[in-house]
Amino acid sequence: MELIRDNWTKNDYDDFVEELRSYADEKYRSFHSSLIPDNDKDFFIGVRMPVMRKLGKEISKGNGRSFLEQTTDNSYEEKTMRGIVIGLLKTESYEEFLMYCDDFVQRIDSWAVCDGFCANLKQTKKYKSEFFPHVCEYTKSDNPWIIRAGLVLMLDYYLEDEYIDTVLECCDNAKNPHYYVSMARAWLVATALAKCREQTMRYIKSNSLDNATFNKMIRKCVESFRIDDETKKYLKTLKRY
Repeated sequence: MELIRDNWTKNDYDDFVEELRSYADEKYRSFHSSLIPDNDKDFFIGVRMPVMRKLGKEISKGNGRSFLEQTTDNSYEEKTMRGIVIGLLKTESYEEFLMYCDDFVQRIDSWAVCDGFCANLKQTKKYKSEFFPHVCEYTKSDNPWIIRAGLVLMLDYYLEDEYIDTVLECCDNAKNPHYYVSMARAWLVATALAKCREQTMRYIKSNSLDNATFNKMIRKCVESFRIDDETKKYLKTLKRY
């Protein structure tokens, strides 16, 4: 079907979902759904991400806003496509960009939807300084998925000298016990060590991470190809018991 449209109707969107289903791969559906235990297997159609991105790029060449008005969250692929199109949308103002971000983060219900949305949200670079305080607010949410979105956005776009101290402070304060918040905190610190070594090493030596998250962070550092062997050896001595 034609995806570059000036206007999307409900019938157009229903036809699009049928097209999505035509790309379904049952083996991939079984494999991918097993990696995302937050959703039932029936929530997945089984469309591979390169196909999703290709379709999203076509949609974004037309009226992406009209497409977003018709989208539903009836499947993982539909929710992910919403995030892809938002990421490709050339917003006319920071306020419009923020509106779409705030709406989407409320819909996140898995690590995959979260991380894919954050990675594709390239317009963050356009609104970097304005958006940063709002990203910090995400990490203070009561919703663990919104917290994770804030942490992953920081990981993807804010591991720089200008932001790193505040990033690490937000990470330290994000004490929600949810497993995927803990994993995001560990991942964030490990990546920060590779990019902002001096500030992050100070943080590692003095932080309030719980023991489980701290040890996950050390494990991720040890597994990283971007951290030298001597540092890895030192970090192993810090493991908590």
